[in-house]
Amino acid sequence: MRANPGGIYDRLAKSFTEMGAIALANAEINQDFFPHNFGESWSMNYSYRDCDSALFSANVFGEIVGQAHGTFIGAQGNHYAGKDPSNPTVLDDYTKTKCTIVLACPSFATPPITNLFYNQLCTLDSVRDEDKKGEIRSGLSVDAKEIAKSIRTGGDLDAIILTGPALYSVLKKGKPNGKDNNLSATSPPRRALKKRSLAAASNDDLPLLQVTSETPLPTAEKHLVWPTAEEIFVGAEYDHRLMPDFGGPVFAFEKAKLIQPDWRDVNGDLIPPWLNHKLLRPGTLVVANISIQVYVMISKSGDGMVRKVLPVFFVILLGFDRTFDFVQIYHAVLNSLWVVGGSDVLITPPVPLLHRSSLPKQNTSQTAAALALAALNFNVEQSTGASSSLAFSDTPGSDSTVDSDNLDAACDHEVHRSAKDGGLEAANVEGRPSPKKKLRK
Repeated sequence: MRANPGGIYDRLAKSFTEMGAIALANAEINQDFFPHNFGESWSMNYSYRDCDSALFSANVFGEIVGQAHGTFIGAQGNHYAGKDPSNPTVLDDYTKTKCTIVLACPSFATPPITNLFYNQLCTLDSVRDEDKKGEIRSGLSVDAKEIAKSIRTGGDLDAIILTGPALYSVLKKGKPNGKDNNLSATSPPRRALKKRSLAAASNDDLPLLQVTSETPLPTAEKHLVWPTAEEIFVGAEYDHRLMPDFGGPVFAFEKAKLIQPDWRDVNGDLIPPWLNHKLLRPGTLVVANISIQVYVMISKSGDGMVRKVLPVFFVILLGFDRTFDFVQIYHAVLNSLWVVGGSDVLITPPVPLLHRSSLPKQNTSQTAAALALAALNFNVEQSTGASSSLAFSDTPGSDSTVDSDNLDAACDHEVHRSAKDGGLEAANVEGRPSPKKKLRK
């Protein structure tokens, strides 16, 4: 089992404890990372930098929970199609959608694993707490969408939402991306017109327009070709029809390409998006490298007028003393992901929407942290008799875990920072923290 002495939980806890601040559980806001605008000067969005003024990234771990709790890794991603299956909000070449993966504390976790996962929640909660302080001082009105959440209505914070990169390539309206950007992929090429001789005998002598092999019918479908192993790499673009649940009225793609993220299985091989449902099923134990980004959106005031807004930390620095209404969406952006413990929880194979009775309910560069995660070099063997279960479920199952000797050897060569003085404080392992009070590590 994962919780056996010397098992995956013990090795995972040891690795994350020794990483220091490049493990999210050990990082402290305004000590190890700071708010900073990495975008254009006019952008209201912001992220965080580390002590070296580089984009802050950190490592997290957890066990994947299902779609009922916010995990969306299918063809539709996190796109909300609306409540009416017969008239959905379509997903086209100009619409961006992303996968979301929700992590909970691993099943049957040991106290060190429970404490580390709890401390990850504390770090994310402290990010929002710092913004709240500025909002109170400046009288700001903010609707915040946070990274840490409760997977039980009204319950305690117990899960982390990870947001993947764009699931498909996206075209920009009015900004051609190549000469064919605004052309239909199935539109026939236009023939060059030539003037006719005025001496033509009659209309009967005029040539008839014919559809040739060079002008295919608009309804013609290209043959679906599966990529070879050599064609699967980070950033590779695939036919969007490869997703097993692609199809139905939600999709209106013509040119959009499916994009390969840096997500890997227990053997270190890339996970093609069409295998997400198998290899990232509920109960899967993963480690991931993330960056924290905050998207600031304009909100409407009570009288319907749109107000201009600024990031909270900009408002504080500039000394504004007035109310700004806006929405802040916090994202834990997935830079990379690695499965370290598989799951055999039974799943229902995904199918296109046209076979369903209703719509589903929906709610970077190599940093030190990413290098530390890569240095773990998880090599995998099938563990006989090992068991795991889906979080908050009593259903047992076998799983694949990392090889002990290879992991221990890799950990000796990790790139890590010194651990915090005094190490990790013990968290309450008998229960989860209340969202009504400030989380403390």
